[in-house]
Amino acid sequence: MSSVQLYFKIIKTQIKAQLEYQTNAILGFVNQFIVIFFEFIAVWSLLDRFGGIDGWTLGEVFLTYGIVNFSFSMAEVTMRGFESNMAALIRNGDYDRYLLRPRNTIMQISAFSFQFIRLGRAFQSVLVLVVGIYLNLHVFDLQTVFLLMFTLIGGILLYLSLYILIGIMAFRFLQNTEFMSIFIQGSVSTMQYPKTIFPKWIQNLFTYILPVTAVTYYPLATIFSKTTGTQYIAGYFSPAVCFILFGIVVLLFHRVERRYISSGS
Repeated sequence: MSSVQLYFKIIKTQIKAQLEYQTNAILGFVNQFIVIFFEFIAVWSLLDRFGGIDGWTLGEVFLTYGIVNFSFSMAEVTMRGFESNMAALIRNGDYDRYLLRPRNTIMQISAFSFQFIRLGRAFQSVLVLVVGIYLNLHVFDLQTVFLLMFTLIGGILLYLSLYILIGIMAFRFLQNTEFMSIFIQGSVSTMQYPKTIFPKWIQNLFTYILPVTAVTYYPLATIFSKTTGTQYIAGYFSPAVCFILFGIVVLLFHRVERRYISSGS
């Protein structure tokens, strides 16, 4: 059985196990959906009241909101184990079991920590994306569709990278790194709006330190023809930064993992 087949088989098993407690699973899913839905209603009400924000229409912000929330939610569903379980696995010596199996450890942590209830946020963000695309159908052609797909994949890889980075830090600190979680959540809450409405230091933070604008502002500014010159070109290539970052973080994870010393069990 290939690693991909095994990965999805484990996820299927995890979902079946979590659905054994149907009420808990369904309420968790609905809770995730409702919490984010009311957050979205706040965004919708604000933009509807003022007719847009800094030259961006409500429909255009729908796409910004949808991209960043979909990217984060997909990473959260599959990679939250790096945040919630990694430190305990290392501290208790349980991480040894992952190393003894002839499969990639990142894949194992991802599959065994899959969380069905967090699909509620992903479902809500997909709805916003669909509405955003519908409201902006006039700008979409084959080229912009490919750019949007490239951007969505890049966004997912960006947040996957951040969760794996938390796992790397767990090897060093042996405890939950809450400040990283706050940083990640903050990037989602902030970058669901166009970056130009924020002070320069925030724009620089989420462009050069945590490149969220590479999958929100620049690609969409290109799609909606809001930039010219080098910025316009950057819109097509900026999501590639996330692909590169993901590759670097995965290599770094395995390098740190090779220096792992078991605490015993």
